[in-house]
Formats: sequence, C-alpha cells, structure tokens
Amino acid sequence: MELQKPNLMILPFLMMMYMPQANAQTSDDAKKLLDTLFSASGYNTAVRPTYEQTKPTNVSIDFFLVSIINFDSQKETLTTSGYLYISWTDYYLQWTPETYGNLTYIFIPQDNVWKPDISLLNGISEVKGLGSNSLFVRVDNAGTVYWLPFGIFESTCGIDITYFPFDIQTCDLTFNAWSYFNEHVNVTKGMMRNISLEMYKENSEWSIVDTSVDRLQGEVQIVFSIKLKRKPLFFVLNVIVPVMLLSILNICIFIIPAKSGEKASFSVTVFLALAVFLTMVTTLLPQNSENVSFIGIYLVITVVFSTVIVTLTLFILRLNFRDVDEDPIPSWLIKLHGIVIKIRCRRHTKVHPATQSQDEVSNFDTGYTVSSAEATSGFTESNSPSQDEKSKITWNHICNALDFIFFWIFLLATGITIVTVFSICIENAVQ
Repeated sequence: MELQKPNLMILPFLMMMYMPQANAQTSDDAKKLLDTLFSASGYNTAVRPTYEQTKPTNVSIDFFLVSIINFDSQKETLTTSGYLYISWTDYYLQWTPETYGNLTYIFIPQDNVWKPDISLLNGISEVKGLGSNSLFVRVDNAGTVYWLPFGIFESTCGIDITYFPFDIQTCDLTFNAWSYFNEHVNVTKGMMRNISLEMYKENSEWSIVDTSVDRLQGEVQIVFSIKLKRKPLFFVLNVIVPVMLLSILNICIFIIPAKSGEKASFSVTVFLALAVFLTMVTTLLPQNSENVSFIGIYLVITVVFSTVIVTLTLFILRLNFRDVDEDPIPSWLIKLHGIVIKIRCRRHTKVHPATQSQDEVSNFDTGYTVSSAEATSGFTESNSPSQDEKSKITWNHICNALDFIFFWIFLLATGITIVTVFSICIENAVQ
C-alpha cells in the first residue's frame, strides 16, 4: 500500500491552531499601567510601601564586586567598584498582567518610587545616596522592586602591618539605611552567601582570599567583608633582597684589611645605603603606632648592626695605628690573639727552610721568628706566648684577630635575625 505524502500547505495553519494565544504588549498598555500606579492611586515616594505601617519593610541586599581600584596603605583606604542588588516588595506597585496586555514588568526611574536611603557608612567622602535619577528600577507585577545602583566606593580600612609584605588584610563595606530604625526597615542578606565575584577583575597588587556577608543584629546595617592578601613579589625584589645583600656587605667590612685605607669609607657607605632603604619602607607603611612590621624591625636591627660595625671599625683602625713601644698590648688581647689562631686551626709556627735554618721557625700569623726550641716548649705547648714572643706581636695582629671575632659574631647575629623574621612572616602568609 502506497503512503500518501502530507500536504505541506496545511502545516502553517496547524501550527497556528496549536500555538498558545498571547496578547500584544503595546505602549498604550504601559502608559495605562503607569497612570494607574502613580496618577490614579496617588503614589507617594515618602510613604513606606507597606499597607500596615507597623510592620517593617524587608530589604535584601547582595553585592557584586567588579574591581579593586586602589588600596592605599598610607591613608588606610580601600577604593572598589561594583554594584548592589537590592530588592523589596512595594505593596502599591502590584497589578494584574492580563489587564495590561500581559505586561509582567516595567522600568521606572529610581527617584519615582520609594527606596531605602542606603549609603556607605564607613566611607571617606561625604554621605550621599546610591545611584542617580538616570538609573531605573525594575518592578514586576507582584510588586517586587529590583534596584541595581552601581558606584565607586571609598571606604576606610584599618591596616595591620605586622607581617608586611606578607600581610593579609580584612576590609569592610558597611551599608546602612540612615533614616530608618530596625522596626521600619529590615535589612537582610540576599540570595548569595558571600560577595559575588562573577564580574571581578583581578588586581595586580592584591588577591582576594575570602569574602563574607554579615547582618548586624538590632541595626539597619549589612557588612560586606573582603579578605585581601598582598602579592609580595614587588617588595621582595625591590626591598627585601637588596637589604639582605647590604647586610652581607655590612659583615664583609671585617674582611677588608685595616691597612687598605678603605675600611671606614666602605662601612659608612653601607650604613647610608641601609638608611635609604629604611626611608623607602617607611614611606610604604601607614604612620601609626598600633603595630610594627617585622620587616621594619629587621631594618632597624640591621641599621643598629651597621652603626655598631662602623663604631667598631673606627675603633679597630685607631688600634691599628698604635705603636707597641708607646702603647703596650694588654695581656688579655695577646691571649685573645692566641685563641683566634687556635680557632682558625692554624699552627703558631712553621718552618721556612728556604730562608731560615732548621733551628728557626716563623710565626704563621705574626711573621716574627723564634727558635724551634722556644716554639716547641713555650708557645706551642702551653698556647701562651713567652715574653719575647709577646714583644713580636703588633697592634695590626690584634686588629686582625678582632676582625675575625667580629665577623663571625655579626654573621651569626644577622643569620639568626633573617631566619627568625622571615620565617614568621612566611608562616603567616602560608596560613
């Protein structure tokens, strides 16, 4: 049996028969609706949109963060851009869609409807309302009003610089309905549990760790909190690494021989360089006395070390130009010289067969010569030089011994300071 082909000409008529019927929404319907809502009913923006004025108007608020424009650590201010998603039910803006061509929503200038006078409580500029008359609100037939005021918000933010530049800061944006009490307007959190980051553009200096929303009990306020973590690469490369290198140069002052003539100038140059970096870091930090950064403490300790090193360097240089005949060397310095030689695992004496006989030996560190019998019986066995050997030790030998001792003391002190300070800061950054 041959199947008949369907008549394609009747398909459009069949589709029109089974399509749902819809009334066209014309401009006349919108004008008629606006006249009914505002002119005929006598709508007043000063009246709270609740039939029973003893009951509060519920206002829900969400915050959509777009970008972090600036976070000024000096002035302790945070500048952000974004918009609020505010909604409430207006009892006087309800209608039946069938009466107005199935019109389910309309857009109205924001100043033509009642809205809560919400503004930023912890702002740094003058108090002003959100949005402008050029913005519109959306109203649906159930009377729900959706208001999305966009703005640039400048708020205060207390800075904790303890772990700078590995610090984490928490900043709040507190919005408050100024003219109303809790029994008039009930501000609640919207559908989102946190700040929305759907439209957020990453900041080059700060990264967002977490966000939260909190509604203060008994207050017409809602607080949006942003937890920010500083990106420390810039400060590590431009501040921390140079200061650590200067700390190493600071210690290397004790390697320069006293006779070179450059010891004092080198120490002063390093000191001035550290002072410059201390000034640079100071300009980057807020001027308060509530907390002090570990990096600031480290810089101060480094400057103190440098000051002590400069003082010791000048003292050693003065000792170097003393004459043994006019200023005899104290016995405790001679003993200290012997201890240094022993610590350095160097023999007090060694034989130079090319220039001396087998009965003569030359002191390894001082350069003076003694007999082999004196070397084996006196200086070497007791580790205490004889009277003749004492006369051969000069102030330059004492200065070399002091340089050796101070080098290791400040090397250990600097290493301990660096490890302690930065381990604490990095541990805080990892948490």
